[in-house]
Amino acid sequence: MRRWYSWLSIPILILVWYAIASRYPSYVFPSPTDVLVQMGVQFRQLQFYGDVGLSLARIAVGFGFATLIALLIGLLAGLSEVLRNMLSPVVSFFQATPPLAWAPLFIVMFGLGNSSMVAVIFMASFFPVVISVMQGVERIQESHIRAARMLGATGWKLGLYVYLPEVAPAAITGIYVGFGVAWRSLVAAEMIGGNAGLGYFISTNGQTGNPAAVMLGILVVGFLSWLFDRLMLRPLKHRLAGWSTSAEI
Repeated sequence: MRRWYSWLSIPILILVWYAIASRYPSYVFPSPTDVLVQMGVQFRQLQFYGDVGLSLARIAVGFGFATLIALLIGLLAGLSEVLRNMLSPVVSFFQATPPLAWAPLFIVMFGLGNSSMVAVIFMASFFPVVISVMQGVERIQESHIRAARMLGATGWKLGLYVYLPEVAPAAITGIYVGFGVAWRSLVAAEMIGGNAGLGYFISTNGQTGNPAAVMLGILVVGFLSWLFDRLMLRPLKHRLAGWSTSAEI
């Protein structure tokens, strides 16, 4: 159960924010009050909701497809030594490449729109998940598999009662990492070459000299990431891998 004092960081952060803002004019560094005023302005405009909804739709499509494909390929690579050896250098190469580095190429290939942004998200989230799943399969102890087979588990039962519980903690960790990288990469890609979305909202208001709107966009980005973690990632972790301390994030 979460302690009541765990929320003390929020008022402390707000006080520090006020202290910093008091040293600068509002057109340089806005105070929380300035951001609240700007929030009232933006929340009355449909365009703001459109930017938020578009970013959420992009992350849902790109991250969803990347996770499903990565889980499948990771399982197959973990079970097949030949496939694992073939994929390891390729996965290592792309994992070491910053996802945002692909953004200019994807923008040229797919244009300014959803396709290029989804492609960036896919590149950002696919490799952390596939690597985690491969490592999870590799760590399955042979004694657990033999014990399950001795008890009559074969085929889908072996996968359900042995492979899934053993791989779940590593997969959840990969999903956590993949989502964090994908969300940051999406916002950055929208700032560079997007024509809508939260990143575009932040970039446009920065160029037009509206730092309060920029700060509002940053806060919304952080809040949506926190909300996704609370509503989806943590319940998924507790349901599939709550028994394992290795899945703690």
